[in-house]
Amino acid sequence: MQVSVRVHFRSALTIFSLFAAMILLACAWSAADGPKTTRIAAPVDLPQQVPADGYVGSKSCLECHASQCKSWNASHHRRMTQLADGQSILAPFDGRTMSLYGQEYRPFERDEQYWVEMPNIYGDAEASPRIERPIVMTTGSHNEQVYWFPSEDGSLRMFPWAYQVRAEKWMPVDAIFVTPPRDSVARRPTWNHRCVQCHTTHPRSHQFDLQRPAEVAELAISCEACHGPGEAHVAAERAGKGRGAIVNPAKLTHQRSSEVCGQCHSVHTTFDDNQKHRMDAEGCSFRPGDELAKAKKLVVDGSVEQFWADGMVRVSGREFTGLRASKCYQQGEISCVTCHQMHQAADDHRSAAEWAEDQLRPDALTNQSCVQCHAKIAADVPAHTHHQVDSSGSQCVNCHMPHTAFGLLKATRSHAIDSPRVTPMSQAIDWNSSRPNACNLCHLDKSLGWTAQHLKDWYGQQLPELPEDEQKVSAAILWLVRGDAGQRALLAWHCGWPAAQQASGTAWMAPYLAQLLDDPYAAVRFVAEQTVEKLPGYGDFQYDSLADAETLQQRAAALLEKWKAAPLPPEDRRAALLIDADGKLDQSQIELLRLFRDERPVNLAE
Repeated sequence: MQVSVRVHFRSALTIFSLFAAMILLACAWSAADGPKTTRIAAPVDLPQQVPADGYVGSKSCLECHASQCKSWNASHHRRMTQLADGQSILAPFDGRTMSLYGQEYRPFERDEQYWVEMPNIYGDAEASPRIERPIVMTTGSHNEQVYWFPSEDGSLRMFPWAYQVRAEKWMPVDAIFVTPPRDSVARRPTWNHRCVQCHTTHPRSHQFDLQRPAEVAELAISCEACHGPGEAHVAAERAGKGRGAIVNPAKLTHQRSSEVCGQCHSVHTTFDDNQKHRMDAEGCSFRPGDELAKAKKLVVDGSVEQFWADGMVRVSGREFTGLRASKCYQQGEISCVTCHQMHQAADDHRSAAEWAEDQLRPDALTNQSCVQCHAKIAADVPAHTHHQVDSSGSQCVNCHMPHTAFGLLKATRSHAIDSPRVTPMSQAIDWNSSRPNACNLCHLDKSLGWTAQHLKDWYGQQLPELPEDEQKVSAAILWLVRGDAGQRALLAWHCGWPAAQQASGTAWMAPYLAQLLDDPYAAVRFVAEQTVEKLPGYGDFQYDSLADAETLQQRAAALLEKWKAAPLPPEDRRAALLIDADGKLDQSQIELLRLFRDERPVNLAE
């Protein structure tokens, strides 16, 4: 492990030196493409890995903490930001041509380096209409990977195409977020502007001085991001004077411990109350163990698009904001490390890759994290859940932490721990929409009225006033047909969730997923595509969420016809599913619901 990390740092230095040497090169015409394409050897101001403010880097931890460094090395935090080389880059730079908004992009390799040929969308003064840029850095390695190239002003800019790791395909960056369909390529932030803040350790972005590259203690999210600056600790250990100053989040109060994660995993801004002055112009002042609110302004009032109408966070990666709103946190002592562990335990028999998926403690895979405090419920789980003890309905997290956040093209669990309740869809306010409740995210074939009655019978909740369609029609269908883009993506994912498929069946789903195959939001189409592949009998259905509009419509129609040709089980011929006794869709009712689709632009900033 020690040799591996040292080699990594030597490789990083070699790569940086190689690109820095390019500063001496003049712009050269590409012989292959003629005078219409300029090969830019722009100054490459990569983030400088500079020890500062007591931060010394993860290699200093290896001397004493080899096992912890090994588990960190297996985590996705370690690969969050990397210099571009043959080991870090996951996408095929194979010379293929990719079209976006009428412009062509081509990723390729030359002399063992990675390049992109692209239009001059940033208006480089000395360049031709097309430019060849070197890819010098990557972000992500688990779900998507984004690529960065230097622009003329010295800043790092995002290549408009990213690699979707699970699907193994190139996708426009706009297609991997729930963002309104538009040409926003040139408006992507520079690395210094936003991304450096949470994708490195101890960043100093210097974002008001573009002539200065960002400085970081380490490109990865490494040891000191959680344990604080290690210089004093290392010096004390080497001198035999004890442990020195170092932070162990597991030994902090549950508030300070969770805020270590919250420095990135929260909805926050680094501007002051007047939104005029940055609190981190020369680097965030937060150190693990500090009070986070003194370094960052935490957003909690649900006034932005990241929140549902009830104030719960609706985007992934902001888990601390949800946890902070929970009674288990406010009145109890739950923290991030109650369920998560940053280092895999020695007695954890899962593979490192399996552990790294969510970095969950083994007991968090069961009800143990919850019942250690809720002993009365633990004594008779079915009496509380009204589900069989070994069913998904008796797993605490499925009811109290449902998948109501969305990001990285998948649903994730809400970390605002609460109880299911029915909220009429018509009560959405401003640009927020009603958050789907846990019951109807598993029982996709049931109406809100069905759920409300059970919550009244089981837990004494008051019956809400519901419109007729919300009383009788499957809530999932209402969200899929008339919901906003975020709701549509969320419900498309749940149609592929094994627990929901087991509870609701799957034979009725295809026609509702079909109407998402030509959805205006590329992210919605992608999730629908992934779910269709999971439906029994549809694994061979051919579809590409990035196809042109005409093809998308044709494939949507083809899926509907494929469904009509298959016999439908009698139990799925129900009014709640808008399917009559003959197995035919109530197309007029579906079209009526479609007229009320929430078309307000949705931009779920992750």
